Amino acid sequence: MCDVSPSVGSSRYIPGTRRGEDYGRSESPRPGAWVLLALLHAKHHALTPVQLQKSLFLLGKRRPKDVGKAFYHFRAYDYGPFDVAVYNDADLLVADGLVAVNTRGGRSLRYYHLTDDGVAEAKRLARSAPEKALAYLAEVVPWAQQLSFNELVRAVYAEYPEMRENSVFRDN
Repeated sequence: MCDVSPSVGSSRYIPGTRRGEDYGRSESPRPGAWVLLALLHAKHHALTPVQLQKSLFLLGKRRPKDVGKAFYHFRAYDYGPFDVAVYNDADLLVADGLVAVNTRGGRSLRYYHLTDDGVAEAKRLARSAPEKALAYLAEVVPWAQQLSFNELVRAVYAEYPEMRENSVFRDN
C-alpha cells in the first residue's frame, strides 16, 4: 500500500497518515457518533451515501486506534467498502431528528444532512472525540466531496484493491 499524505497536490490521492504513527489512546464515541462527526465536517453538513461510506471506511483504515474495535466493519461490496451498519446508524439518527435525508435530482441521488439539533449534538461529541480522528475527517470528508462517484470509488480501489473483490463497478 502506498503511503500518501494530504500535501500531495492531486485530488486522486487519499488523505492519510504515515504508518507507525502513534494514534493515541482516546476513548472513542459510539459508532453512530461517527456519522454525525463525518457530516459535521462536510460542506453544508451533507454527504451522499457513497461519500459517507468511503469517508468512514478511510477513517477506520487510517485511524484504527482512534475509532476503536467497535467501529464499522467494512467488506468488499458492489462499489467497494460497505457496512450496512452505517445506513442503520443514519436511519436511527433520522428517527432521532439529528439527520435528515434529502433527494436532489430525482430519487436516485440522496443526501444525508445534519439538522440543527444534529449540528449541536455533533459539536458536543466532537469535544470528546479523538483529535487525530477529527483532524482526519476534516481532510478526508472534503476530499471525498470534491470527487465524482466514479473518481471516489476508483481512488479507494487504487489504495485498497482488495475492496474490488465483489465489485460491479466498471472503470471505463
